[in-house]
Amino acid sequence: MQPSLFISHGTIYEALKSDQLKTDFLKLRNKYFEKLPSAIVLFSGHWQTETIAVTTNQKMVQLDEGMPPEFYTNYTTAGNLELSNRIIEMLNNHGITAEKEGNRGLDHGALIPLILLFPNEQIPVLQISQQYHLDPKYHQKIAEILNPLRAENVLFIGSGGLVHNRNEIQRFGGHEIKPDAWAKEFDDFITSELADASNPNYADKMMAAYHHKQFSMSHPTTEHFLPLVFASAFGGKPTKIYEAFQWKNLSMGAFMFE
Repeated sequence: MQPSLFISHGTIYEALKSDQLKTDFLKLRNKYFEKLPSAIVLFSGHWQTETIAVTTNQKMVQLDEGMPPEFYTNYTTAGNLELSNRIIEMLNNHGITAEKEGNRGLDHGALIPLILLFPNEQIPVLQISQQYHLDPKYHQKIAEILNPLRAENVLFIGSGGLVHNRNEIQRFGGHEIKPDAWAKEFDDFITSELADASNPNYADKMMAAYHHKQFSMSHPTTEHFLPLVFASAFGGKPTKIYEAFQWKNLSMGAFMFE
């Protein structure tokens, strides 16, 4: 069975320019993925739709997000139409309206985990959207419906940011700046909550974190925290597999749930 992952994707600039980041994530891939997944489903903080959408592309390439040319890659992999159709059917059968989306590329939130963890593997990929109301209970239900697919060697990745406040970052600040106290406090709080095995209802604890005193500072909008709720809702014991900050307060914290 594959785990579920929460990856703080950080910036596309660091993902492409930082040799340290590439080295660190390849170590994670070698440590935790002796058995490669048969398919990967990405749930990114950069795609919201009125109705849940699932990509049905034959080929997955980087989405044109209007960034400078230096931030684009030649990354290409196959989609998985059979899996996309199954996911849509599973969701619709359980009261979650889901539709096909055949013309969307991978936004940078979906792309970064792929190029950092699996840069040389051709693993079929699809992406599922967030429902634009960003209701955590609604997305918890989606994860619970799709959970049986993990036993079929499908890897689910929630890609967002453990701390994500674009108004407070120091742009192009690298990884060496001491993080802001408020950012470190929230990162430490989430890490502590997920390390506490006395209460294994991890998705509930992540939803309770919306009321933490540093939540609104850490997440002025919630789309980058929702992927953590999603990943934790698959169940399983959490392990923090990566810890760092970039650009002063942008957390790169990552968790595996198995």
